[in-house]
Amino acid sequence: MVKNRSIPENIEQKFYEHLENLITTPPVLAEPHLKKLLSTLDILTDSDAGIRFLYDNIVRLTEAGLLADTMWEKPARLVPALVGGTLKAGGQNTIYEIISELRMAAIARGKLENNSFRAGKARTFLEETMVNNLDLMFPSFTGQVQPADDNIRHKISSLFSFLTEIIPVESIKGRLSTEIELICLQRPIVTDRVLQIIRTVKEEFDLNPEKEEDKRLLEFVDAVFAPSRKAGELDADGYRDYLKQASDNELENECRRLSSAMHETGLATGYHALLLQRVAEENGLIKKALGLGDAGKAELDKHRQFVKDLIRHAIHADTARSCYGLANLLDRSLLSHQPVKSGLERLLALDLHPDVGESIRKSRPASLVEPAYILAAECLGILGQPLGIGQGWNPTCQAARGISLWSSHAPGKLLRMIESAAKGNRLRMRFEGQEISSDTLLPGLAKNLDYNLDAVSVVLVPHLDKIYNEMMRRASNRGEDPHKWVNPAMYGHWIPTGFISAYDYLSNSIKDYETFIRTFYATHHPDCNGGHNLAYPNPVGIFLTSSAGKLIGFHAVSVLRVRKVKGQTRVFMLNPNNEGRQRWQDDIKPTVAGNGEQPGESSLPFHQFASRIYAFHYNPEDLEDTGRVDSEEIRKVEDIAKGSWGESYTWIEAAGYPV
Repeated sequence: MVKNRSIPENIEQKFYEHLENLITTPPVLAEPHLKKLLSTLDILTDSDAGIRFLYDNIVRLTEAGLLADTMWEKPARLVPALVGGTLKAGGQNTIYEIISELRMAAIARGKLENNSFRAGKARTFLEETMVNNLDLMFPSFTGQVQPADDNIRHKISSLFSFLTEIIPVESIKGRLSTEIELICLQRPIVTDRVLQIIRTVKEEFDLNPEKEEDKRLLEFVDAVFAPSRKAGELDADGYRDYLKQASDNELENECRRLSSAMHETGLATGYHALLLQRVAEENGLIKKALGLGDAGKAELDKHRQFVKDLIRHAIHADTARSCYGLANLLDRSLLSHQPVKSGLERLLALDLHPDVGESIRKSRPASLVEPAYILAAECLGILGQPLGIGQGWNPTCQAARGISLWSSHAPGKLLRMIESAAKGNRLRMRFEGQEISSDTLLPGLAKNLDYNLDAVSVVLVPHLDKIYNEMMRRASNRGEDPHKWVNPAMYGHWIPTGFISAYDYLSNSIKDYETFIRTFYATHHPDCNGGHNLAYPNPVGIFLTSSAGKLIGFHAVSVLRVRKVKGQTRVFMLNPNNEGRQRWQDDIKPTVAGNGEQPGESSLPFHQFASRIYAFHYNPEDLEDTGRVDSEEIRKVEDIAKGSWGESYTWIEAAGYPV
């Protein structure tokens, strides 16, 4: 289908007619005119010329109130990361989003004034939108879900063609390098998106090594496509042939350079897999290729033959990201933990259930590796990167949180669960003495699984989701938050026995919030609990909010530790929701670097995090004197809560009276 670059005859005239009717008609009678205007916008947004025409008329459209009473009404509340999904949605969502972006462009250029959103903020918004939507800007960007409808693709293409005139792609290089860096700092197990961003940078951007922001991008491009000089010169087949005849010194040089690139970025590619396969017989070179520390070197010496088997079966070009997981697994000395070694041995020899094998194929459709070996490889990533686990686009934060906890503190248990689910396509757990088997249950929250996950999650999450849902159902009529019983049953003995919730399920209200927050401070804040830190991750329920602070729903995170950094006490957590930087409100922005975060962690100031929680577990022995908690601190947390998600609930004091 050839894209129409011109505006159909009479459409401009109809646009002006419908716009004038919308402006002059009383709001109660305006609906028919709005529909007619949206119909003309549908046509106009389908061409480059139409997009420019709408931009020329954006002031009148805005003044006519086209975006009033919609989710796009206030520019300050919009989120760049959500633009792409709305553009792809189709229908009126796509049209409104395009108009919103044109309004943002007009604000950025001074064509339109907005007292609450200045030109600089608008330009920043557009730059971040472009960085988050490289798949929509460049046809070479693959691996993302593209709109099936040709008309939607045309609209999106026309919009970004116009936006790149307002914001040239050259000007987003700095933000792009920061985006790549912050993704890599989180050390995700699934690296497809960041690798594709780097590939797009290589193919679509002119990079000058003399410019600082270009130099940063080049470092990532080289880490992926030229981690050594020889790797940069050769394709995969050529590099394999080179390694076959390379001298010991040349192999050592390759090991040193590739391991350095891998540890600096957390990214491993086919070059790393080829190198590991080549040096699998030589312990000294494996140590260098994986960049092992002293503990990892000792672990490799102890389990040399088994590591060789792992490399031979599990490390391939298609599973190269597991090279980084293997390095971390060895540095954690996990093979000396007998349940881990025996669990991996069993997985290498496992006959997968046919349905499980098919699911793994869906997560890696282009791979030629046997699903059982993909699963074994992904186990290396899970065990080596417990905080790199994400839930994808699935409503399964509880399952992802559990996999992370078990990987950190019960890796043998986790491998046994993986084996059971992979072999029999079912999982069994106990709840209050009764066995629950996933194969007898209806689907949980994830009705249709998003397969953009690691293979371990693909295998486990559907079963964990069903079981968690069933446990919640069984505990739902007890007059208290079901998580009180479900979390210990699901996750194990690591969960403290104390539990408190601010949310009352029966009345859909917030009860005795002051006692709730005092308890959190008294048991978790080092200034109030004698300086003690958590022994294990603590599952915490939070109110999920939009960037405007409005309630969206419930979400599950794990509190990992509490530390004072730069004079400020912060909560460090695992947020399995794909991206640790997701903004919780205008001024509540978790960070993933710069405040003492370890790879995979995000953090917030203690009071900001406290303002979002609704339930948590604690050790009753730690709850000595809640009166020591500063009352002003409690008021500060309560004010933030009531001004955001709290607007959705009735608040009841301890005495039972509404606040």
